[in-house]
Formats: sequence, structure tokens, C-alpha cells
Amino acid sequence: MFVITAIGSLLHSVISGIAAPLFGYLGKKQEVQLDGFRNATGFDLEAYKAALDAQIETSRIRASANSWIGARIITMVAGLPAALHFAAVMLDSTFQFGWGIPKVPAPYDSYEWAIVQSFFIVAPAMPLVSATAAWLSRKR
Repeated sequence: MFVITAIGSLLHSVISGIAAPLFGYLGKKQEVQLDGFRNATGFDLEAYKAALDAQIETSRIRASANSWIGARIITMVAGLPAALHFAAVMLDSTFQFGWGIPKVPAPYDSYEWAIVQSFFIVAPAMPLVSATAAWLSRKR
């Protein structure tokens, strides 16, 4: 019995002498990989936070620009009469109502058309242009 105990003790000390440094090395390797992962996720987290902060600031700027009353006043003063006049001329010309609304004189007719065009062609196309620009800027 003493021999078996002595052999077991000897094997235990030999195995632990070899296995302890091996397991220690493997444990350190795992810790280094874990620290690398923690650092990488920390950098990603900071980058995502910075991108989110930039989007929030952009949204604030857009909201403040959209809340400016001057743009609405300009639209009402310049856009509404031009759109109503253009609509009245088109309706009178198309359906022969006999209203006798004259068209706008020479340089102003192109201005009126540009204003009406901004309502019906340019304004609906702006989200498409903006989305295309955002898509192209991500492709770089």
C-alpha cells in the first residue's frame, strides 16, 4: 500500500509540475484574447456612441431649420398666389369657364412656373435625392 501511495504522490507531483505551467499558459492566452475582445468592443461602443451623437445633432439642426417661421411666410406670400394663379389659368384654359384670367407677362411667367414646379416636382423629389446622396456617401 505504501508503494502505491508513493507512486501516486510521485505521479501527482510530476503531472502537476508539467500541467500547471501548461494550464497557466493557456489561461493567460485566454485572458489576453478576452482583454482584446473587451478593448475592441469598447472602441466599437465609443464609435457607435459618436455616430449616434452626430445623428442626434443633425436631427436637432434639421428640426430648428424646419421650425423657422420665415420659410413658411415666404411660401405663403410667394408660393400660394403663384400656385392659385397658375391653377386658375389652367382651369380656365382647359374647361373654358370664361373667367378671362390673363397669364402673367413675360419674365414673370417663368418665375411663376419655377415656383409651381418647386411645389410639385422639386419638393417631392428632394427625399429621393437626399436618400441617394446618403447612399452614395456610405459607398465610399
